[in-house]
Amino acid sequence: MKIYNMNNFTRWGLFILGVNLSLNVCAQDTLWINTGDWYQSQDTMSVLRFNETAVFDTSNVALITPADASLFLTVINTDTEPHDFGVDGLWSLGLDILPNDTTTFEIPPMDMGTYRYFSSDQRGVYLGLSGVLKVGLNMPHQFHWNLADCMPERMDSVFSGGELLDEAPYVPRYFSINSYTHPHTASDANGYVALALGDTCTISIVNSGMMDHVLHFHGFHVEYLSTTIQTSRIGWSKDTVPLLQGEGMTLLLIANQEGIYPVHNHNLIAVTNSGFYPGGMLTHINITP
Repeated sequence: MKIYNMNNFTRWGLFILGVNLSLNVCAQDTLWINTGDWYQSQDTMSVLRFNETAVFDTSNVALITPADASLFLTVINTDTEPHDFGVDGLWSLGLDILPNDTTTFEIPPMDMGTYRYFSSDQRGVYLGLSGVLKVGLNMPHQFHWNLADCMPERMDSVFSGGELLDEAPYVPRYFSINSYTHPHTASDANGYVALALGDTCTISIVNSGMMDHVLHFHGFHVEYLSTTIQTSRIGWSKDTVPLLQGEGMTLLLIANQEGIYPVHNHNLIAVTNSGFYPGGMLTHINITP
């Protein structure tokens, strides 16, 4: 991964680097690191997100790039602290993105699949700087699930710059898909799988949390198209899908029957909101005639 410190240059500065965007030799995108509040039950948590504009949104934006092109990704850091940046399989311990500064990363062509892009520093990990990168997925119906688990006490400590006691038990209270918890997952157009009978879709999933998760599909088996960790599973068809911490995967789903079917975490605590059931990592597949 090549890194360019743009020092608040505009994206037109890429021409200085010899990159002519009009030639379509590369893909280009921009991310903003924004700070905002995330409200869940009785808790308000200060979080960080990768957004597509300078306006804070509670969900990290999903990036899409062709499989045969480099991606020039400009990251603008509006946070008060520096952040590193990485992509699954291409991690570089290079230049940090300083507060109120801009850095452009050249991500080379990658194989088809779903990858996690993220910040690995403590503030980025605990406050939610992790998103979905989809490479070479051309199917007309695509969905993505960014899984996360959150412990408000640790998040508050990290945000305020206090000492984080990692030896204390990690006991998350919230479990989310694209920063939505059930029942609000039904309002997420990127995550709520709505298809017509006979349609086929891909579901891109990354586990941005700090624990492993297992998703169970009612009514359907899904096929593994790609995974960044459990590669021996590629080609398998399963109704229960484990995701290790930091894993990215692509699943293929064929809508071969009508109805509304739940998809949920098999860990009981992960389908609660602050201990109240149902909640958390629970969404639906809705197949209409």
